[in-house]
Amino acid sequence: MDLEYSSEFIDSYLDAEYAERLASRTEFDEVLDERRRTSESFFHSTPGFPMFSVIGRRPGYSAEELAEYAQTVGQIARRVLFIVAEFEHPEWGHLFAGYVSGASITTTGVYDSKLFVKEIKGRPKIIAQYASEILKPAPPVQWIHVMGENIADVSGPLAVKALCEPTFKAHRLDWAATCTSAG
Repeated sequence: MDLEYSSEFIDSYLDAEYAERLASRTEFDEVLDERRRTSESFFHSTPGFPMFSVIGRRPGYSAEELAEYAQTVGQIARRVLFIVAEFEHPEWGHLFAGYVSGASITTTGVYDSKLFVKEIKGRPKIIAQYASEILKPAPPVQWIHVMGENIADVSGPLAVKALCEPTFKAHRLDWAATCTSAG
């Protein structure tokens, strides 16, 4: 795996996640379930460290309920991939982290999540998700473990692929610092 392949993998996941998010507001359960299976296929879960989709709604929406819920589709957006960084971790070895935005039209310019990707059995998989800590000042952005493996003690990045700059000032400063700290 390299930065380019990791970026493409994370972008593919963000596409699948967006399709699931749209389906949660517009499609009957069968289609939503298929979209969820697709997005969850990007995850690597273990018994102690599960990974799963957090997108959903209660089962059994009627056509009328879906039509009403579909009116909120304009509030969601495909998440933005800002940067992918390559790391060497003492326990996990070679890792990549994708820094991604929020999923609403008002949060596509800010860090929301950091997704750690590791090659598992010859295939890339998302093994951990972290969320940006909004109650602590940035930069640097503080990250909280959400699900999957707990990737502690990541040193500075070995390499970085900068894709899109966040619009939120504190995150933009953190983005710039990450871009220049590689190597």
